[in-house]
Amino acid sequence: MINVGKFYNPISLNVVKKNRMLNYVVIAAGIAVIIIVFFILKSTSFPARLRKAEEYLEEGSINSASEIVKKILDKKRDYVPARYLRALILMRQNQFLLAVSELNNVLSLPNIGSFINEIDVHYHLARLYNMTQNFRKEIEEYRIILTFNPDDLVANHRIGHALYKKEDYKRAKEHLLRAITIDPGLTDILLPLGISCYNLSEYEKAEECLTKSLKIAGDNSEAEFYLGSIYQMKKDHKSAITMLQNAKRNQKYYLKSLYKIGEIYFQDEEYENAIEAMESGLNSLKETNEESHEYRYLLAECYEHQNMIKEAIHHWQKISEDNPGFRGTRIKLESYKEILNNESLSIMFSSSLEALQPTIVEMISSLNYNIITKERLGPNEYQYKAYNIKRISDPPILIYFLRTTREVTENNINDFMKNIGQEKCKSGIYIATSRFSIRAKSTAQTKMIELYDSDFIIKLVEKIKSRRRAK
Repeated sequence: MINVGKFYNPISLNVVKKNRMLNYVVIAAGIAVIIIVFFILKSTSFPARLRKAEEYLEEGSINSASEIVKKILDKKRDYVPARYLRALILMRQNQFLLAVSELNNVLSLPNIGSFINEIDVHYHLARLYNMTQNFRKEIEEYRIILTFNPDDLVANHRIGHALYKKEDYKRAKEHLLRAITIDPGLTDILLPLGISCYNLSEYEKAEECLTKSLKIAGDNSEAEFYLGSIYQMKKDHKSAITMLQNAKRNQKYYLKSLYKIGEIYFQDEEYENAIEAMESGLNSLKETNEESHEYRYLLAECYEHQNMIKEAIHHWQKISEDNPGFRGTRIKLESYKEILNNESLSIMFSSSLEALQPTIVEMISSLNYNIITKERLGPNEYQYKAYNIKRISDPPILIYFLRTTREVTENNINDFMKNIGQEKCKSGIYIATSRFSIRAKSTAQTKMIELYDSDFIIKLVEKIKSRRRAK
């Protein structure tokens, strides 16, 4: 009989089972480790492969770089460095719109700051928007860059120029000034900064920048125009005209410069020079805009002061055809038509006041006054001191003669009253070729000033002409 117990040992059987289980665990753990190591090796190979792709891109092997990036993204779709490199490849291929889309996608990925510098993405987007002429988006990107670094040179430079073109001079000045402070060598900032300061009435700073900009080679007509305008305000008329003469060589500033030159000569009472300068620009006028109306109106005033009434009326009529209410043009025309239709009154406007002195002297004599001194105050005004022929013992009076089509106002009478006091005269006589306002008449009455208007002149000139014909 076989002894079963000799062969069957429960303890050894349990040991065998435990060993088998342990082997299974070890095998499973080994497989897991292998899998983990595989994925670790796989993931850690991405940076090395990307570096290779970057090298290909730098060498100009775009296709090779693109193949590596494609394989990486096939395995890990949202791997930030690979997406970013794909955007750079698209830029190199001049596929700008696709590059913009890719870069915006990169910005939407989580934790991009762990892989790339976000500000670099915004720089690329800004340049791409510029190349695709999406300037609004370009400026938005530079604004984002300034949130990272308010003193970023490129962003301030570009935004300053963009705001200048939009005529947002206040904000343009802030960015341009910051940029040129960071880098004084940015000479392309001088002109827009100077013009921005000019439009903000900061004329000293504007003059400084514009003067420096003249040293830059190229067309300086814009800087010369604004410098001429500054010199005009400073009453440095010689320098102003020099600058404006240079600026008018540019068609953009041709009429504007001629107008300012005309203004300067008008202010200096050099009406003949003003007419000569402004006449040359008539063929360039656009008849239906305000600039044209302003130009013709100033030219007409110059003719008026030169007593060239028909020429003045011609330009006022041109203005009236398009805009009858422009600066009282209609009233001017009515006044001068009345003058031209009256031979006796038109004489007063067809000659200089110097040539009219004999006639004016006769007017004053007819009022029983003898002139002792006379003074020319302007091309259309004279002032006389005179004694009353019938009351020689009385102190002298002041007589003011004004050639004008405008209604004489209360302010004109008050100014004359001040002159009477300064000249230490007893009273005064105001003679004008136009009408006096109601308030002017009232003021003159209280000040004991005698008024003689166009009706008086017409009647007196007719009498003078009759006497001369009788002789």
